[in-house]
Amino acid sequence: MNGTLRSQSPSRAHRDPLRRVGRGVLVAIGITLFTPAYADAPYRAKQLTIKEYAAVLVDDKTQMSCLSKLYGKESAWNWKANSGSHWGIPQGRSEYLRDATAEEQVRWGLKYIDNRYGSPCKAWEFFQRNNYH
Repeated sequence: MNGTLRSQSPSRAHRDPLRRVGRGVLVAIGITLFTPAYADAPYRAKQLTIKEYAAVLVDDKTQMSCLSKLYGKESAWNWKANSGSHWGIPQGRSEYLRDATAEEQVRWGLKYIDNRYGSPCKAWEFFQRNNYH
């Protein structure tokens, strides 16, 4: 025995690693080509609406109902809404909201509500009394 891989591996498992990799790639390509496009349809992620996204963050039906009414009155859930110096879905005064995505606006609005009112329902109650929040 001269110390080569062949002499150390009687099964010849290490004989031609590139050939084995090539076969694996071909098998993967074959599986992909013969798998119907709809096979993974039940597992595809659904694109959430902005209201659905907010509901996931709020995670409380009562609070989400209040938030929905509040943002419905403020911006009709329009992320491009503008009223003077107020921007986006939450109609906040921050210039950040002007260029923020809808998701960023919702997160910003929820932080604002939490810091100022404690909950979307308390913010909605304030809005009903004052016509702003």
